[in-house]
Amino acid sequence: MNQWGSRMAAAVVVAALAQASGASAQPAAGTAAPVKELATLLGAKANGPGPRFIAAEDPTNNTRFVAAMLLPELQLLVVSAAYSAPVLLRERVLTKKYQEAYQDLQAASIPDGKVVIEDLLANGLAVKPAKNQGPDVVTMGGRTTTFDGLWRKAKLKEEEYTGAFTAAEQEYTRLLGLLVAQAKAN
Repeated sequence: MNQWGSRMAAAVVVAALAQASGASAQPAAGTAAPVKELATLLGAKANGPGPRFIAAEDPTNNTRFVAAMLLPELQLLVVSAAYSAPVLLRERVLTKKYQEAYQDLQAASIPDGKVVIEDLLANGLAVKPAKNQGPDVVTMGGRTTTFDGLWRKAKLKEEEYTGAFTAAEQEYTRLLGLLVAQAKAN
């Protein structure tokens, strides 16, 4: 099983355990509302069960894009990166081929500056997961941080861990804003 498949399988198991135990995440206030809004917008346009996709251009750089895959009540995966053929990705966004745009950004984007956010349960980032729930994971600047509350285990100072969470939350909020705007424009 590839890395993506392994993460998806783990996310399914952890989400099922969390729902069965009645655990709820303690999301940061900054990301919970826009995640919920995006999920609602994507759910309203859904054609049956399964993943939902959205993608948008990043106005801060004409070669950067952001795309997301929502697995309802399971996980929101967001990727933001520069793309070496921005015309191709721009066309995918304009023609609403969001799944293809998401796949392109995950697989063939420029690694430098790539941001990947794995929001377990699609409920906003949490600095520490609730009991029996898996952590959110963010990769920014080439560094992956697992927000499990175990900053010592990650060989980080508490301030570094908190700073990484704050930076991740700010970028996630910005990216969610771009995706919500795109979903509303459809």
